[in-house]
Amino acid sequence: MRKRNIYSIISLWCVLFFCPTLHAERKGFAVVIDSISYQQAQHELAEYIRALESKQHFKVYTVVDRWGVPDSIRATLKGLHTRPHEAIIGAVFIGDIPIPMIRDAQHLCSAFKMSQKMPWQESSVPSDRYYDDFSLQFDFLKRDSTAPYYYYSLSARGSQQVHPDLFSGRIRPTDGDMPGSRYTKLKAYLQKATEAKLHPERMMSVFVYTGSGSLSESKTAHIDEMASMHAHFPSLAHRPNAYRYMDYSDEKLIKQKLMNALMVPDLSVAFMHHHGDYDTQYLSAWPKPSTAEEAREYLLHCYRSSLNRARHFGYDTDSIRRNLQSRNQLPDAWMAELDDSALAKDDSLERAMTNIVLSDFARYAFRPNCRVAFWDACYNGSWHRENCIANEYIFQPGKTICGLGGSVNVLQDKWPDRFAGLLEQGVMIGFLNQLNPDLEMHVVGDPTFAFLPEQDHSLNDLISSGKQKDWKRLLRHSPHPDIQALALHQLQESKDVSDQHLLEYLKTSPYESVRLEAFLLLQQRHSDDFVSAIENAADDNFELLQRFAVNALIKNGDPRLANTLAGKLCDVNTSARVAFNALQGAQFFSRQNLLPAVEDRLRQVTPYVVQPETYAKGVLKNAENYAGRWDEEIEKLCKGEMSHKRALTQINFMRIYCPPYLLPQVAGYAATLKDDELLLPLLEALGWHRQAYTSAQVVPVVEKLMKDTSHSEQVRQEALKTYKRLK
Repeated sequence: MRKRNIYSIISLWCVLFFCPTLHAERKGFAVVIDSISYQQAQHELAEYIRALESKQHFKVYTVVDRWGVPDSIRATLKGLHTRPHEAIIGAVFIGDIPIPMIRDAQHLCSAFKMSQKMPWQESSVPSDRYYDDFSLQFDFLKRDSTAPYYYYSLSARGSQQVHPDLFSGRIRPTDGDMPGSRYTKLKAYLQKATEAKLHPERMMSVFVYTGSGSLSESKTAHIDEMASMHAHFPSLAHRPNAYRYMDYSDEKLIKQKLMNALMVPDLSVAFMHHHGDYDTQYLSAWPKPSTAEEAREYLLHCYRSSLNRARHFGYDTDSIRRNLQSRNQLPDAWMAELDDSALAKDDSLERAMTNIVLSDFARYAFRPNCRVAFWDACYNGSWHRENCIANEYIFQPGKTICGLGGSVNVLQDKWPDRFAGLLEQGVMIGFLNQLNPDLEMHVVGDPTFAFLPEQDHSLNDLISSGKQKDWKRLLRHSPHPDIQALALHQLQESKDVSDQHLLEYLKTSPYESVRLEAFLLLQQRHSDDFVSAIENAADDNFELLQRFAVNALIKNGDPRLANTLAGKLCDVNTSARVAFNALQGAQFFSRQNLLPAVEDRLRQVTPYVVQPETYAKGVLKNAENYAGRWDEEIEKLCKGEMSHKRALTQINFMRIYCPPYLLPQVAGYAATLKDDELLLPLLEALGWHRQAYTSAQVVPVVEKLMKDTSHSEQVRQEALKTYKRLK
């Protein structure tokens, strides 16, 4: 109780003396709904709007979509956003609102890199950045013949970075197997969302789940994440059992245990880290064997799975069985079990206990109660499909209102809980996505959902209309780490914080979220201080910041950073994910720079390890195998010594696999190319390397190409996109 009182007094002191009193006019909010949903749920919608106006003080603009095309909706929202008074700061899309499918914009995604030669429904990115980011420009391509999809190409005319003007969310119920049920779901959901506004709650608890394969199953990463939850949500410290954690290895079959944890009535926020698809949460791998008999069953399960896959694709299973027996010397008794239908059924039943799928919500009466869910998994937030995991969470009778999820792949090495601590301060969930946007990330559900704040910081008003003096006061005086991080972020938006200030916060702040925010803001700048930032962050006590530093080191590639990378490669106790990333990063440094640095570091380390020669040999072998890995292939490409097909493949690799020290050579090759089929993807690949220390040498090349009228308009436009991406 004493700790709680001290925290409350400090926070109240900051509010009274350092937060401005805002007497601004009401902010606007747009409710965009299709005409049928509007008719079917008119009463529930009216109650929802009334709550928005009376409880959150919005001026609500109801936009009934009578056009059925994205262009008209975007134009309407832009007009409402630029009104001189009561302009909108956010929007929610309810029902069957047209779905923009974005192409030629994978650089705006965190991880999605599918070939656009694949079917358009799969290789395009469903994104409401079309509606909420007016700095982006698009060219219409076509309408889908079977789905409410409208395909657009990201244009070179607009920005090449995501910077939403509005926060937004999707409430899109579908029928599933019950025709017409979407409107029943919609009415029930609007009632639930309205109730949450009429009777808001304070945050009560936070839950974190980590699935198999998440972050290389790094224990350090998971420990640090739970520690960060205490920093994000200090007000929970006095509540019993407020910080909860579960790992897939806690039980052999974790599914029902996780379901039960998510149905706890007082659960406020849930972070779920695992692999996924639109219809599946992949919770755990096949249970690891702990006895000889379990090992035998595990092997037979793997072999049966191989045969089933072969059978599915029409391969000759008899020859595969013979190969399995001869290669693995399987006894005849084991071979008989490969075709045992009862065992195959057991496999299927046990496999079903390692995942949550759409049908499980009805089968188990699974009704999640986490008010806010973070689906840190690929495709779980695919709201554009006829059903998805995120939709099942919010449209169940449980208390889940909303969450953040990706419509396509999402990156593992991201900061999923960035600004999460603002939730306990009453900040709307939509702002969290707006402050940390990717093309694929969306609020699924009501973007205006907010918890009752611990203290009235008026942060929602500040985020939308705060002055720089307000943010400077909060940066200096707020005791809350996430508010300090937010203040840094907002000052960066106005260029009101210097590189040196950011570097100082990175080096000296006691708060992990502030240090990481300072690092990410420095990363956005073409600053020589960033090399120093990487060197400092690589040894930070916060694992996520270490991981981000190693990833940035790889993208930057400055030879001065070879010693830092060597230190990670030689460290005897680097966390699993950082070690994995560091080893992968060795391929982005030349042998001449990296190997001497590794040898020098080994001379410092080996006196303090057992079997020093064996240890040094293993580290050096790894470095030798990776360093300079792409030299030969890229040299062949630039000399024109590859077939056309092989050159295209190599160029596609180079979106990721192009060491910074080779970038000028590749740019020089691009300057000589006349083959558009190679030049277009090569220009696109060059744009992925903005953070490379050599990127400034690429800019003049693409600038010349975008002005060269001897090239096609398509080439000049791609060069313009790359120029904007690199600047």
